[in-house]
Amino acid sequence: MASVAGLSAVLALLLLPIIGAALAIPLAVLLLVLTGYYFGLIRLIGRGWFHPAVSWVNVAIEVSAPSVIFLIDLGQGGVEYALTAPPIIIWGTLIALSGLRGNRWLTVGAGALAALEYALLYALVAMPKLDTVMLVTLRPPLMAVRVLLLFSSAVLTAIFVDHLNRRAEEALSAVRARDVFGKYLLHERLGMGGMAEVFRATYNPEGGFQKVVALKRVLPQYAEDEGFIGMFREEAALCSQFSHPGVVQVFDFGRFGDSYFLAMEYLDGPPLGRVLRAHKGVGLPIPAVLHLAISLCEALQYVHERRGPDGKDLALVHRDLNPPNVLLSRLGEVKLTDFGIARSTSHIQHTEVGLVKGKPGYLAPEQAIGESFDARVDLFALGVTLWECLAGEPLFSSPDAAMTLTNVFEKQVPSLRRTRPEVPPALEAFVMQLLEREVSRRTPSARVALQSLRAMDSGAVGSGARALAAAIETTIRTTVPSSANLKPAVQATPAEAVTLPGRG
Repeated sequence: MASVAGLSAVLALLLLPIIGAALAIPLAVLLLVLTGYYFGLIRLIGRGWFHPAVSWVNVAIEVSAPSVIFLIDLGQGGVEYALTAPPIIIWGTLIALSGLRGNRWLTVGAGALAALEYALLYALVAMPKLDTVMLVTLRPPLMAVRVLLLFSSAVLTAIFVDHLNRRAEEALSAVRARDVFGKYLLHERLGMGGMAEVFRATYNPEGGFQKVVALKRVLPQYAEDEGFIGMFREEAALCSQFSHPGVVQVFDFGRFGDSYFLAMEYLDGPPLGRVLRAHKGVGLPIPAVLHLAISLCEALQYVHERRGPDGKDLALVHRDLNPPNVLLSRLGEVKLTDFGIARSTSHIQHTEVGLVKGKPGYLAPEQAIGESFDARVDLFALGVTLWECLAGEPLFSSPDAAMTLTNVFEKQVPSLRRTRPEVPPALEAFVMQLLEREVSRRTPSARVALQSLRAMDSGAVGSGARALAAAIETTIRTTVPSSANLKPAVQATPAEAVTLPGRG
C-alpha cells in the first residue's frame, strides 16, 4: 500500500498538465499522506509493535480515501462530475483489495463503510446541489442500487476469500504431509538465523504416538561445515545430559538427507527478548522479575554444579545468557536454552584463550577481552538481564558494537530505584552485586544468589508466575515475533580485543 500510494502520488503530479493543478495537487497531497502513514507503520511493525486493530484502521483509512476524492471532484468539477467520476470504481477496487487480508469480516466491514459513506455523501452533500431535473442515473433509486452493489460486492468478495482460504489450507496441508523430516512432521517456522532455522514440529513415529517439539535444523549449505556441525553435535551431547525444569530438554539429534537436526522441548510462549520489547520503557512487574530471577538462578545452579558420570565436577559455564535465550511458557515457566557455546572452564582455558563468544551487551568484562573466567560470567549476564527487566531498557547495548563493549567497561550502571522507585532496595542491591565488574566483588555463585532471592521472595512464587504469565499474554496480543537469532556466536581474536578501552 505504501508503494502504490507513493507511485500514485507521482502519477498525479505527472498528469498535472492534463487534469489541472486544482485536482492533481490535492490528490498528490492525499496520496503522500497515505504513503507516510504506511511507511511509518512499517517501521513500527519492524520494531516489534503490533495490535490486531491495525488491520481495521487501515481498511477504514483506505475505504475513506475515495470520500475525500469525491469532495475534491465536487469542488473542482461540480456535483454531476463528482457522482460520475472514478471514486465509485475506486471503492469497488479497495473492497476487493481488503479481501487480500484474508478476513471475511474486514471485507464486509469495508463494504459496509463504503456504502454508508457513499449514501451519506449523496444524501447530505450531493442532493442539495442537484437540479430538480436530473439525469436518470443520478436519481435516488439508482443511487440506492449503487450503494447496494457496493455492499453486495463486499459480501461476494468475503465468500470468495473464504473459499480461497479453504483451498489454500488444503493445499498447504498436502504439502506439509509430504514435508516429513524423518519421523518429524514440520509445521510453521519459528525463527531463522545465519546457519540454522527452527520449526515447530510433531514427533510422529509409527504407532500413533505424537509429541510437539522445537526442531532446530542446520541449513543445507552448512551441513558440510565441520566446525559448525561439531559445535552443533557438542550442544546436543551436552544438553542430552540435562534434566531440570529450568533447562530446555533435548530429545534427539541426527541427520536426515543433507541436513542435521536437533529436537528440543517446545514452549508455547515467546522468548524473554520479545516480552521485553513489548514492555520497553516500562519494565516487567516486580513479582514477575523475582520469579524470573529465581528460575534462572535455579537453572544456573544446576548447570554450574553438574557432575559427569564419574562424579567429577564438570565446571560448566553457559556463556550466552541473554533474553532471547530465555524461553517462556504461557503458564509463566522459565527455561534456559541455547547451550551451543557452553563449555567446561578447564576446556575453555586450554583451547579458547583469547576467543570472545557470546552476545556483546551481556558479556562480563573478563569474558569480553578473552581472559580466563569462571561461572561468575553467567551471573554478570544474569544481572544485565534482570536490570533490563526492571528498567525496561537495555543496560549496555548500543547500535554500535564497539560502543556496546565500551559500555561494558566504562558505563556507570544507573540506579534502578531512581528509574523505578517501586523496586525494593534488596532487589536493587542484589542486581548491582551481580553487575560488579571486579570478579572478586561479584556474587560468588548461583547457589548464593538463589539463597538471597528466596529470602526476598517470602513464598510469593505463585504470584510471580501469574504476573509473568499476564505479561506474556500482553506480549502475544501486542507484538509479532521476530526471527530467532540462531547465528553462531561471534569470535574475536586477541588482536581484535586490543581495541577495547583500557585494555592491552
